Amino acid sequence: KWGDELLLTKEKKAGGSGILFEFGDGLKLTLRDAVNLMIVVSDNTATNLVLDVLTAEAVNARMDGLGLKKTRALRKVFGGGVSRAGEDPALKPFGLGVSTPREMITLLEKLERGEVVNPAASKEMIELLKRQQDHRGIGRTLNGVEIGSKAGALDHLRSDVGILYTKRGRIAMAITCDEMPEVIWTVDNPGYLLLSRLSLLLIEGLGK
Repeated sequence: KWGDELLLTKEKKAGGSGILFEFGDGLKLTLRDAVNLMIVVSDNTATNLVLDVLTAEAVNARMDGLGLKKTRALRKVFGGGVSRAGEDPALKPFGLGVSTPREMITLLEKLERGEVVNPAASKEMIELLKRQQDHRGIGRTLNGVEIGSKAGALDHLRSDVGILYTKRGRIAMAITCDEMPEVIWTVDNPGYLLLSRLSLLLIEGLGK
């Protein structure tokens, strides 16, 4: 349940993206709090807390129910909680999880149509995506356009999926830039710049 209480301990803290690792041990937060932090600031610790409750296996079962057979949760951030899919040697290189642009678009469409869990839950998830704060890719140079999105990054990868609510209608997009030769953790990473440029081209072409 959303109100279920989670306990932050030293052992559960994960570095990298997020803020929870800066908080003191013994902090109590709800499952809703953890989900919000997982999406809004891409908090690694919050992600693991959520997976401790739900499990990667249950996430995959939900994806199966939605017909998303290639979208798999593989493990928690930095390891642990490995799902059956995560044991597949072919999927291990993907780390935390794997999907495809097509399935991400399908998931966004289902959310927008109110088909994930129920209409109220779908709407709440869309509203949460609208509050996430990473707009270094999709939305980087967009002003006055409402966006519900979620970005992801690895050393050699940048990815962003989202719905843009343009004046001419809604546009769902999922863009990934992989196998970048250099590891660059700055806002001007070439992957971010490409994601931004491609999103503008999609708006220009599809928003007419």
